[in-house]
Amino acid sequence: MNDPLGAAETSDTHDLAADPVPDRAPVSHSAFTIELGRRIKRLRIERGLTLKDLEARGGISATHVSEIERGKASPTVGALGRIAVALGVRPALLVPGSGLPEIQVVRAAEREGSALKRGTLVVAPLTGPTHGARLGAHRMTLAPSDGPALTHRHEGEECVTVLSGSVEIRVGEESWVLNEGDAVHFRAHLTHSYANAGPLPAVIITASQPRFLH
Repeated sequence: MNDPLGAAETSDTHDLAADPVPDRAPVSHSAFTIELGRRIKRLRIERGLTLKDLEARGGISATHVSEIERGKASPTVGALGRIAVALGVRPALLVPGSGLPEIQVVRAAEREGSALKRGTLVVAPLTGPTHGARLGAHRMTLAPSDGPALTHRHEGEECVTVLSGSVEIRVGEESWVLNEGDAVHFRAHLTHSYANAGPLPAVIITASQPRFLH
C-alpha cells in the first residue's frame, strides 16, 4: 500500500471539499461508477484506513462511502472532494481515465511528506498512482508495542520483507518472527497482522496486489 496518516491537502481538494452540493447522487451501475469505487477502496485499504476513518477525516458518512466503493452510488463533486481529502490525494487521481502516467518515480522527500501515522504504525508509499497498475508497495515503521500495529485482510496477495528489527507476522492461525532480511508471501484474503517483536523500531517493506470484488 501514497494507507494511514496526516495527508497533505491541495488547494483543489479544499475547493471541492467545501462544495455545498449534497453528498447523495442518483444511483448508477455504470462501469465508470464501479471502477471509481474500486479505486477509492484500493486507496483506502492501502492506507490501512477503515470506512469510519474516512468519515472522520472527510466528513462523509461511512455508509455512503461503502455504497460508492461497491458501485451502488455515484458521488457528487463535493463528496468526491471530501473523499480525496480523507485519502490525501488530488480528486483527479480518483477518477478513471484521468491521465495517470505509465511510469511513476517517487522521491524520498515526497514519500516522507505523504507518510500516514496510525497508532504505533507509520506508512509511507514506495509507489505512486500509475495507469493500470495493480501493485502497491509501502515502507512501514513499527514502534515497540504490546500488540499488532496493523491487522487487516484484502483480496489478492502480499509480500513482506523485514529491513530492520524483528517483526511478528501473523497470517490466519499461523505466526512467525521475522528478522532483518527475512520475508513472507501469502494470500491476503487471510486476516494478517504485523507486530514489533523487539525493543527497537522495526521497518518492513510490503508489496501487495489487491483485487477487489463487489
